Amino acid sequence: MTERWVKTGYFMGVALTLASIVYFFASNWQGFDRLTKVSLSVGFMWLFYGASAVLAYVMKRYDFLSKWLFVVGAIGFGIAVALVGQIYNSHADSFWLFLIWLIPSGILAWMTGYEPLRILSVVLLQLTFWFYYFPSSYQVDRGEWEAFVTLFVFALINGIIFVFHRSAVVPYLAYVALQGWLFVIFQIGMIYDRFTGWPYVYAFILAGFLYYFFNIAKRRSYILITGLFAGVFLIVQYFRFVAEYFHGGVFLAGLLLAGGLVYGSIQLLKRVRKVSVDGAKGRTFMLAFQVLVTAVASLIAVSSIMGLITIWANDFSPNVLFVLSIVCFVFPAIFLQKWNDIVRYTLLAVGYGLGVIVSWEIPIFIFVSYSIVLLFFYLKSSNTVVRILTNIALSVYGLVIVLDWTNELRLSFLFVLALNGCLYWLVRGNKYERLFPLLLGLGALLLLTSMDLFTVDAGYVLSNVLFVVVVVGFIFFQSKNNERFGLGIAWFYWWLFLVLKYYEFAWDLLDKSISLLISGILFLAGTAFLEKRRGVIQTERMNWLQQKWRSLLAVAVIQSIFIGSVVFDKEQHLRNGEVVKLQLAPVDPRSLLQGDYVRLRYEISTIEKRDERGNVRIILRKDDKGVYRFAGIYSVNGKKNERYVRQEGDVLLNGKIKGDTVIYGIESYFVPEGTGGDVQEQARFAYVRVSKTGDALLEKISDR
Repeated sequence: MTERWVKTGYFMGVALTLASIVYFFASNWQGFDRLTKVSLSVGFMWLFYGASAVLAYVMKRYDFLSKWLFVVGAIGFGIAVALVGQIYNSHADSFWLFLIWLIPSGILAWMTGYEPLRILSVVLLQLTFWFYYFPSSYQVDRGEWEAFVTLFVFALINGIIFVFHRSAVVPYLAYVALQGWLFVIFQIGMIYDRFTGWPYVYAFILAGFLYYFFNIAKRRSYILITGLFAGVFLIVQYFRFVAEYFHGGVFLAGLLLAGGLVYGSIQLLKRVRKVSVDGAKGRTFMLAFQVLVTAVASLIAVSSIMGLITIWANDFSPNVLFVLSIVCFVFPAIFLQKWNDIVRYTLLAVGYGLGVIVSWEIPIFIFVSYSIVLLFFYLKSSNTVVRILTNIALSVYGLVIVLDWTNELRLSFLFVLALNGCLYWLVRGNKYERLFPLLLGLGALLLLTSMDLFTVDAGYVLSNVLFVVVVVGFIFFQSKNNERFGLGIAWFYWWLFLVLKYYEFAWDLLDKSISLLISGILFLAGTAFLEKRRGVIQTERMNWLQQKWRSLLAVAVIQSIFIGSVVFDKEQHLRNGEVVKLQLAPVDPRSLLQGDYVRLRYEISTIEKRDERGNVRIILRKDDKGVYRFAGIYSVNGKKNERYVRQEGDVLLNGKIKGDTVIYGIESYFVPEGTGGDVQEQARFAYVRVSKTGDALLEKISDR
C-alpha cells in the first residue's frame, strides 16, 4: 500500500465524517434541546482541533492528517455559527454567517500560510459577497448606481487579492472571481435593462486582459480563463441580438463573427511562442485554446446557419441538412488534414452540431450507421481534438439513438456510461483524450442518481450504489497511478454528488448522516489497519501546528467564546423580550448549511409610499385581535418622528429599510426536515420576542 493510498483513504474518511456532521445538523433533529445542539457543534470543532494537536504533538506523525483535521476544525466553526442561526432563526445563508466564518479563517490562513485555509477563506469571501447581494431570505431592490458600485467593489477586492497574493492557487481563484463578478454586472444589466454602457466597457476590459497576458505577462492559464469569459460574453451578446433583431442580417453577422474568431485565433497562435509552447504545459495550452475557440465559434455558426434556414426556407428537409452537415463540414474536417487545425475543428464541431439538431428527424438506421462510421474514424484518428469532438458527438448521438429505440432515459444514460467507459480503456496513449470519456461517463452516471429525472425505485438505489463504488474505486486506483487530471474530475463529481444528495428529498438527512458517518469511520479504520500491515510510516517533521500552537489555540478559544456569547445573548433575549404577534405569508426552500426553513414575509415588511435606505425603527400597536400592526415610523437613520405620541403597549422594532421594504432579521424559520410544507400551510402568525433595544428574535409560528 503506497503513501498516496494512505493519504487518499484518510482524506476520504475525514471528508465523509465532515459531510455527516453537516447533514446531521441540517436535519434539525428535535432529539436535542438548543444548548445541547450548540454544545455538540462546539464539541465537534474542538474534537477536530484536538485530534490535530494529538497527531502533531503526541504521535508526532501524520503531518498531512493533522493539518487536514485542523482545517476541518476551522470548518467546524462555520458549522457551529450556522447552527446558532438555525436554532435562533436568523436569516438562512446570511452573509453575516460567512463573514463571521471568514474572519478567523482568514487569520488562520495568514498565520499558517497553509493553502487549504487560504482557499477556504477565498471561497467564504465569495459566499459573503454573493449572499450580501443575493440574500436568500428576502428580496432587496437596489438603485442602479448602488447595484453597480457594489458589484464592482466585489470585483475590485478580488482583483487586489489577485495582484498581491503570491500563493499557488489563491491568485487563480481570485482572478476567476474577479471575472465572475464583472460578468455578473453584465448579466444583471442585461436582465434588468441597467448599465447600458457596461457591455462595451466589459469587452474593452476583456480585450485588455487578453493583450496583457498574451504580450506582456505571458501567462497561459490566465489567457484561457479570460478567453473562457470572453467566449461566454460573445455567445450571450450574440443571442441577445438575435432575440432583439431576428432577421437574416444578424445571422449573417453571426457567421462573420464565427469566421473572425477563427481567423483571429489563427493569427494569435502564430505568435503563441511569446507564451512558450514548448513542453507538456505548452501543448496543453494549445489544446485547450483550440478547444475553447472551436466551442465558441461553432456554437455561433450553428445558431446562425439554423437561423438563416428558418428565415430563408419555409420547408427545409432535415435529410438535406444532415447530408450537408456531413459533406460540407464533417468530411472536409476529417480528410483535409493539411488545412489549419482550428478551421478543421470548427468545421467538425459545426457538422456535429447540425447533426444533433436534425437527429430526431433522420431514419434511425441511417443515424446508427453514421455513428458507427464516426466510431471507426475515432479509433483510427491520431488527432487529439478530432477525437475529443467525435467523443462528444458519439455520446450525444448514442443518447438520441437509445432514447428513440426504447423511450427510456435511464437506458440512454447507461449506454453513454458504457460507451465512454469503453473509450476510456481503449484510449491509452494521450491523457487528454481520456479525460473526456471520463468526464462524460461519470456525468451520465451522476445523472442516473438524480431523483428529479427518475423515480425512487430499485434502479435509483442501484445507480447511487454504482456511482459510489465506481468513483471511490477510481479515486483509489488513480491515486496509485498519480493521474492528476483524472483524479480532479473524479473528486469533482464526488463532491458534487454529496452536494446534490444534500438537496435531494428521497432520503432523510438524518439517515444520510448516519450512513456517511459509518462510511467515514470505516475508511479511517480500514486505512489505519492496512497502513499498519503494509508498514507505511509517515516521516516526522516540524510543522506550523507545533511552531504556532499558542496563537492557533488563542483563535480557537476566541471562536468558542464568540459562540458562547452569542448563545447567551439569544437566550437572554428569549427570556426577557416582549412577545409580539405578527401576521405573515411563508414559502419553503432549503438552506446551504442549515437545512429546511420557511421563508417569511410579514404584513409589516412593506411600508407603502416610502423610499428610504438605512436603519429604521417602526411602531407596532396591538389591535383588538391581539395582532400587532404597523402604526408608523419612529425613526429613520436616527432621525426621530417628532409627531409621534407614545401610547401604552406600543412596541418599537428595529429593521433595515431599502426602498419600501423593511428587513427585520426574522425572515427565516427553521424546521425539522420534511415538515416545511405542513408549517407553510398552517402558518398565519409569528410570535416574536422584541428586546428593550428593539431587536427581534423569532420564537415560533402558528396558525392562531
